[in-house]
Amino acid sequence: MSTSCNLSAAIALDCLDAIGGIKTLWVSSDFDYTTYTAGATAGITALTGATGTFYQIQVAKDVASFTETFNISNTNGTAFFTQEVTIPVQHLSSAKRAQIQLLSYNRASRVVFEDNNGLYWICGLTRGCVVSTGTTTTGTAPGDATQYSIVLQGMEPAMAFQVSTLASLTGTTFTDA
Repeated sequence: MSTSCNLSAAIALDCLDAIGGIKTLWVSSDFDYTTYTAGATAGITALTGATGTFYQIQVAKDVASFTETFNISNTNGTAFFTQEVTIPVQHLSSAKRAQIQLLSYNRASRVVFEDNNGLYWICGLTRGCVVSTGTTTTGTAPGDATQYSIVLQGMEPAMAFQVSTLASLTGTTFTDA
């Protein structure tokens, strides 16, 4: 057996001080880079040749989420990680429709999000993300949501990387809504 996949540290039980959910997120359809360096515990530590613009998609509190599914086949000797970011965009409009349609046509979007614990993560770093599903709904009753809901999905050879700060993605631009 190869020693490259042997455990190298214990996994401790943390305090009860974390909360779920995504605070804010940015999506890029033109992000590119030459190389990245990721530390074993520090996430992305260096990114060279990065270019592109990330656009913020504002979301209400407690509605956006990230899920990463481990896809392991002992029989085939393969492992990959399905990363999904679910983004509800409240209120229908022609302007939002146009941007969501462009995003739906894209083959290699990248997503950076800040979770509710103040940590930044990047999805689709090496292979990109695509819109895997989406809906437009008006609801039925006056209190129902009128929104677009999209799921950006990436299938990556490694789990999503933590990014220390947005500034660590040197060469990229982040445009807030």
